[in-house]
Amino acid sequence: MFGEDHVQKIKNIPLSNSAVSRRIKDMSIDIEATINERIKKNPFFSIQVYESTDVSDLSILLVIARYLNVKELEENLLLCYPVTKRCTGEGIFNAIQGYFCENEIDCAKCCGVCIDGGKSMSGCYEGLRCRIKMVVPHVAWSHCCIHRQC
Repeated sequence: MFGEDHVQKIKNIPLSNSAVSRRIKDMSIDIEATINERIKKNPFFSIQVYESTDVSDLSILLVIARYLNVKELEENLLLCYPVTKRCTGEGIFNAIQGYFCENEIDCAKCCGVCIDGGKSMSGCYEGLRCRIKMVVPHVAWSHCCIHRQC
């Protein structure tokens, strides 16, 4: 189908494991930067926060961002962090706040937060809800409809 010169060109393309790994990492960084820029350009955005512990006692924090992009609502995974310490509202808040500060995302633009009904999320004194309310008092809250059915 292709001539011998095409075969030689393809053979010369470096595809070592480290090269592929670097390219994947570069693409990941580019996608994250694009999502962060879109969030920064928007007047408002909302997040959905989910924390889960698997059978091996590993906790994962997921934050999904929802924002407008050229008149279309987009939803993207904003962060996925392993939670090494006991998962508390303070720990979750610090992880999210740290990400926002590191990426210069204005948390005052957050207009909505969706959480599950766990104590670390919805606790009125030490939960994530209380901590975010201190920083962004105008934020609207919703309870994840899937968790409501459980």
